[in-house]
Amino acid sequence: MKRKLYISTLAFNSYTIDDIINILVKNKIKFIDLAPLTFFKNWKIFFKKIKYLKNKLKKNKIEINAIQGIFFQLKIKLFFGSKKDIQKLQNHLYKIILASKELGIKKIIIGSSFFRKKKKLSKKLADTKFINFFSRFKNILKKNKIYFCIETIPKQYNEDYLYDFNHTLELVKKINCKYILINFDTSIYHFKKYNFRLFSKNFSKIHNTQVSSKNFKSFISISKNNKKFSKSLKDFKKLTSISLEMILNKPNELTIQRSISNFKKYFS
Repeated sequence: MKRKLYISTLAFNSYTIDDIINILVKNKIKFIDLAPLTFFKNWKIFFKKIKYLKNKLKKNKIEINAIQGIFFQLKIKLFFGSKKDIQKLQNHLYKIILASKELGIKKIIIGSSFFRKKKKLSKKLADTKFINFFSRFKNILKKNKIYFCIETIPKQYNEDYLYDFNHTLELVKKINCKYILINFDTSIYHFKKYNFRLFSKNFSKIHNTQVSSKNFKSFISISKNNKKFSKSLKDFKKLTSISLEMILNKPNELTIQRSISNFKKYFS
């Protein structure tokens, strides 16, 4: 079975849209996860340039799987923002949803350790605030058939709230919305014992799947657990697409090409 393979634009920091498109075309990659501020300076410019971006990608037959990095440059913390701050967050997410609709994107990845930093706030209170905030989007997500995909991030990446997959699963079940599910990244396996059942048993609640190296480095070297995940997927026919997440500050084209080659080798 051939899976659709997506590449996050986080791998192309400092590249122009045209540069990225050229590399994708060279490597026969037609699908991306979009981190808008990879190549747009701020959100205001991105929202203005949506039609321009749409036309560029359409011309080169490149489709967007998901949008990520949506809280980048926002200095508001969900659990400590004022009512005015929370309204700004809500308005920003509404704009992201409408932009996603325009670009044909069906998935919005909800990550960011900074955004959900809870400090000494109790887990119970943080959960209540989290559930209440994201429950506000049920209707607009349903109306536009767009999904929020909430990501578990390991503690080692400065996460102090949603660092346990089962906690994320618990929240998604409590929100109880068909359009609010989970983004699964193999970073979960980098600091814990490999357990494929964590993924397979809960697949009905997972709507996007990413593979990454430790600390989101290049994919030239494949970790043991990523190899195990690749092997486990051989007989797992339900997964029809997967994304490669790399955050490369000073990427060169050769590193990107070799990473894509390895990604294809293990996960296509």
